[in-house]
Amino acid sequence: MIKLLRQTVFFQAFGYLLQFSAFFIFARILGTEGQGTLTIFRTLGQVIASIMWVGLPAGMVYFIGKDRHSSFFLLKNCLKWFIFVFPLIILFLCLVPISHIPKLNLKEQHIAYLLIFIFLLSFLNLFQGIMLGLKKYLYYNLFAFGLGISIFIFSILTVLLPHNFDKLFFAIISYITGYGLMFFYGLVLVCSEWCRLKGQTRKTVPFLAQFRVGLKGFTSTVAGLLLFRLDLFFVGYFLSLRAVGIYSIALFGAEMVTKIPYWSSSILTPMVASNEEGHTRRTVYLFYSSIIIALLMGLFLISVLAIFPNLISDLIGKDFAGAEVCLLLLLPRVIMQSGVAALGANLAGKGYPLYHPAGNITALLCLIPLDFILIPRFGINGAAIANSLAFIACFLIFYVGYQKYNEDSILASLKPFCSYIIQKFNYLIRKIQRCGERHKRDF
Repeated sequence: MIKLLRQTVFFQAFGYLLQFSAFFIFARILGTEGQGTLTIFRTLGQVIASIMWVGLPAGMVYFIGKDRHSSFFLLKNCLKWFIFVFPLIILFLCLVPISHIPKLNLKEQHIAYLLIFIFLLSFLNLFQGIMLGLKKYLYYNLFAFGLGISIFIFSILTVLLPHNFDKLFFAIISYITGYGLMFFYGLVLVCSEWCRLKGQTRKTVPFLAQFRVGLKGFTSTVAGLLLFRLDLFFVGYFLSLRAVGIYSIALFGAEMVTKIPYWSSSILTPMVASNEEGHTRRTVYLFYSSIIIALLMGLFLISVLAIFPNLISDLIGKDFAGAEVCLLLLLPRVIMQSGVAALGANLAGKGYPLYHPAGNITALLCLIPLDFILIPRFGINGAAIANSLAFIACFLIFYVGYQKYNEDSILASLKPFCSYIIQKFNYLIRKIQRCGERHKRDF
């Protein structure tokens, strides 16, 4: 378990750090308005790709976790659905006048790139779900690693472009190329897995069975994604595209902290689905570890911004002033979301009981009216406050759900967790002492 966590956190963290660095580089080059357009482009693609699948990749993780030989039929079900629904999305995006929606600022030429981006992102989600269900954690982690490297390289190339070059266009192409490379990587992995399982018994999974499990995850996933991204659209509607650019820096900065718990928790779902021994204890330990990490990083961020109050705007441009305060207001969300990551992964392994989607839907229903009230009055700071308050509601629902579907109580497990941490700390101290004693003997 510890080895898997180290591997997952290393590859995912390094890949995401490269993506986040590229995000900052693009922000510095494009400015607030260009950054806002790029954010809307990426966010719209993510939302449409998630809605399109109606949770089928999440159902794959559940069923493959129970029986790996069902992967062929699960993928076949997904491909049939994709062939049916993707032409409808093309028709929708061609008919809806996105370029005329106020403050969205996506031009007609962006639609073709958006469709390519949705196609690649959809299959990336599918391939990642297969690798995660098969417990091929290294291959799963390399998606984030490879994507981070490719997008970061393109962001560096953007700096070298001539001054009159359309750098927003190049940034969009950079993301499409990065996801395209990961599409071919995933395709190779899936084809090799098919060859390896060829001739073995294949378990049929009816489409409706996969759809029912996926639908529970779908409502939760879409509500969760909208919970992460909807306020970006509200900021654009109530304020401006420039405000979207500033808020996106704070929002994605906060999400960078929560990525560690989500990466660590991603390996829990197939373990819980297969009823692997000790999965409840691992959930509890990840829950407390995630919250502690979020608290420590939050305290570190507060300390840094107390010394350098204009750190973010000094790094990427004066136009991004205000992102620092917004980031601090998002810290409660970071802590709550870190705890939800472990609880949500556990409930996903249980087959997405109603508490899983209920948590995200409740938070979303809180977020929408709060955004309408707070954004016009307090700007992007109002969006940050609304986001944090919504995640407190989300955490409470997930906590109640975990308590119902697991024997071990979160609070009752606090004492064993503390004993485990103390034991590991004492082991580390003894190891340091032994190293010191050996060093003295060598001299």
